[in-house]
Amino acid sequence: MRGRWIPLLGAFWHLNLAEELQYRANFVASVLGTLFSMATALLTLSLFFHHTTSLGGWDYWEIVALLGVFNALTGVIEAVLRPGIGQLAGEVRSGELDLVLMKPVDAQGFVSFRRLDIWRFTDVVLGLALAGYALARLGRMPSVAQLAAFALALASAAVVVYAIWVVLMSLAFWFVSVENIAVLFDAVYEGARYPVSAYPGALRFLFVYLIPIAWTTTIPASALTGRLRPEVALAAALVATLAFVLARALWRAAIRRYSGASG
Repeated sequence: MRGRWIPLLGAFWHLNLAEELQYRANFVASVLGTLFSMATALLTLSLFFHHTTSLGGWDYWEIVALLGVFNALTGVIEAVLRPGIGQLAGEVRSGELDLVLMKPVDAQGFVSFRRLDIWRFTDVVLGLALAGYALARLGRMPSVAQLAAFALALASAAVVVYAIWVVLMSLAFWFVSVENIAVLFDAVYEGARYPVSAYPGALRFLFVYLIPIAWTTTIPASALTGRLRPEVALAAALVATLAFVLARALWRAAIRRYSGASG
């Protein structure tokens, strides 16, 4: 029974979609908000490049491509993770998680993907469009191998981001109030807006090995722009697999600790 969570999620997504379609003005607001955020980031980058020709060995349009990847992943976070697993901390504290655990589904999968903010998927589209435009300005046409490596690295990046969210939200099972942990994630994730080579050695080590946000933007953008061999995408997939396994193990430990509303 617990493996049959996809049909149940499909029903929830259908209801979620029907609800969101009643507020189509949110689509315009989402697009305008994303465009404003992208314009602000590009303006900041342009001001920086008035004083230099590279950042961490990356030129302007290469970093624009990276910003596109960053925006695409931000869309995944805002469309899927924040509406779903981002609500976990409050449910653990109030005991509402009991209602999830009683369902014949995998609790982690259901909590993670039960709600979608469909309008934020425009962030993914606009981010990939920005990355494509940057490639055109660079005059580079990725090979089939590079595109495949980029797709694999980007999918791996989404898994890494998901695993980080699971780990952070699972802290709610040990601590009384961690609602603001998402703010901490946002602050750290901002570091993925620029190539990891732009940071000093200590931060570079942190972003590659301890909080692997370098794998979320730098590696996919490097695969897309030809800065790395396509085989590096396999390493990204390995990192994503390891991150998911560790997050899954922590989730199971957290569930065993959960005492419910009566606890």
